[in-house]
Amino acid sequence: MKTSMYSPKTRICITTTPLCPIASFTLCNMAQTLRNTNTKILDPFAGSCATLLAAAHITNGQCQSVGVEICHNGYVNRDHIHADFETRSLPTPFVIKGDCLDFDVRERARHEIGGDAFDTIITDPPYGIRESMASSQEEPDNTPPLTKLFRVMGEDRSKGKPLLKVGGRLAAFIPVRKGQTLADSLPPKHIQSYAGLIMEGEGKEQVLNDVLSRWLMIDLLLTSWMTGCASFSS
Repeated sequence: MKTSMYSPKTRICITTTPLCPIASFTLCNMAQTLRNTNTKILDPFAGSCATLLAAAHITNGQCQSVGVEICHNGYVNRDHIHADFETRSLPTPFVIKGDCLDFDVRERARHEIGGDAFDTIITDPPYGIRESMASSQEEPDNTPPLTKLFRVMGEDRSKGKPLLKVGGRLAAFIPVRKGQTLADSLPPKHIQSYAGLIMEGEGKEQVLNDVLSRWLMIDLLLTSWMTGCASFSS
């Protein structure tokens, strides 16, 4: 397959930092999106939905996909996203405008697939979006978006409403800046455990420039929430 047919210059939805198609297809392949028919896929930081476009292609349109994007249409135009799918004869995802860290938004995402948990989560988390949207009166929050996502996934499990099915996979890119290690940039182990996730393998690095790399991380959801498990304080 020629990924060039999905390159940013062929897209109708144009964003400032589009995910290249090779990276999108790599996320989907590593998350094993083909293992089930009618796979239910979520991108909680969807952007222009490049990941979901790749997933729709890989599954021959046999997936239900939901994207959550915090930015308004001036940054990420939902009609243009749908047009990118329609012009390629692929089923359109359901795109929710909102913050995936909001429980009501996650509930709406589950509602769109019949109230179930997702089989797969694939995402390239944003860098600095929430900080730029915060008011000047708010204290800056430097917690990485993926760490925040793991935390709310743990909260959902404690409520009996998991975002990811047992045995499901989460594939995400982790930014690692010069002077940092992958271990520095991963969600802390107690938060991974709270979310019920365990990292598979050691990750794969892609060097982006002299000061930034991104690592592909695959996590497997091992267990549902067990009664009596304690939550954690950050």
